[in-house]
Amino acid sequence: MKRFLIAAAALAPLALPAQAQTQVTGTTTGCFTIGCVPSSSATLGGLTFTGTTFNDVTSVGGFLGLGGAVNNLGIYTLLNAPTFDYTNRAFTLDVAFTAPATVPGSTQFNALLQGEVNPNGQGGVQINFLTHDFAFNFSNANSPTNVLQLHINDIALNPDQTNYGSGFIQVATGLPVPAPTAGMGALPLLTLLGVLGWRWRRQDDDATA
Repeated sequence: MKRFLIAAAALAPLALPAQAQTQVTGTTTGCFTIGCVPSSSATLGGLTFTGTTFNDVTSVGGFLGLGGAVNNLGIYTLLNAPTFDYTNRAFTLDVAFTAPATVPGSTQFNALLQGEVNPNGQGGVQINFLTHDFAFNFSNANSPTNVLQLHINDIALNPDQTNYGSGFIQVATGLPVPAPTAGMGALPLLTLLGVLGWRWRRQDDDATA
């Protein structure tokens, strides 16, 4: 009986661990007009986009908020340009993640978000993104199947105002790689323990016969 308890205890490392914090690092670039190539700075009339970097860790639950003067998704500045027509102007935002690394084997993931600029109020502008969410898979030492989801918010600006690109990141971890069974998987380990348990019981029966 004691041997069966030892065999059961050997399965303990397969239990799902508490989710750890995830390092998230990236940069933003952007551009205006259709078919443009994102760069660190772009201007449309009195509207200027400036690319930034972000580098932070998620909470234990996998959440990371982005926005404000530090760790944002770009800086938007609007000067007073009352004669410029912002109607239906294209905007492209590229959010390039360098950490965590993606699967399979890539060192960078680019979330390319398309938006549209339009007038908003008395001289203001609104940037509405056509897609607000992107996701990609990544692996780490604890799990080969993790997902990072990026959500980005729309931007609204009044004349002579600066605003920061904002949104959030949510990381969900998958099943961990069972460290004691590298190259075997959980099912072969269960089978092995079952065989060992049968052998131990057989030896006990022979000893008491």
